Amino acid sequence: MPLLIIISIFFSFLIKPAMAVTATPSADQTKDIVDIIQQKVKEKLNLINTPSNQPKSFFGAIIKIDQNQILISYQNKNQIINVDENTAYVDLKRNKSKFANLKIGQEILAMGYLNDDQSLNTKRIVVTELKAVDNPNQIIVGQIVDISKSSPIFVLIPSKNKDNQYQIKTDSKTEIIDIKNNKLDSKVLTSGKKIIVIISPDTKIAKTFYASKIISLETSTPKQ
Repeated sequence: MPLLIIISIFFSFLIKPAMAVTATPSADQTKDIVDIIQQKVKEKLNLINTPSNQPKSFFGAIIKIDQNQILISYQNKNQIINVDENTAYVDLKRNKSKFANLKIGQEILAMGYLNDDQSLNTKRIVVTELKAVDNPNQIIVGQIVDISKSSPIFVLIPSKNKDNQYQIKTDSKTEIIDIKNNKLDSKVLTSGKKIIVIISPDTKIAKTFYASKIISLETSTPKQ
């Protein structure tokens, strides 16, 4: 019998379950963890509640006015404009104005910051005429591939769309410069030349554009 007791005690030591050891964090460690979580939550809320930090502007004609909101339309696209007590207003004569002076049909430029719903938190509204701000000019980067021998016209193929081409006209008013802003002679416009050109439709010649400014992408000898 004593032998059985000894054996049972021996096996009880062998099969004794392992006990998990839990480290209790100190008060300082707990505070650090709480502070980190609170900071992460705060950062997330700021991302949700803060509008885009990139300024935006919209042109359009006013088609609806509510107490704190304006709806404008431009080229068949509508845009919601939010206003508040901090929004500044400028009339057509560039005088300080106010929200109450805005009218349906007026054309405005609204500047501010986009919300997540794409409405604009507006900081400034300027009454204007869209015909005065519409810009027909285009900026094209490309390479000259052909030059007319009988007229001041050359053909440009844009770098981003080599299947397209522009027939471009120059005259004595066309400004030609290099990348260092040195003035150049029109003789630098040769086939193969890479340029940046500011163009607008030529009203006198179909499918032709007038170049108001040409920038050679190569450094050249300045015009004397």
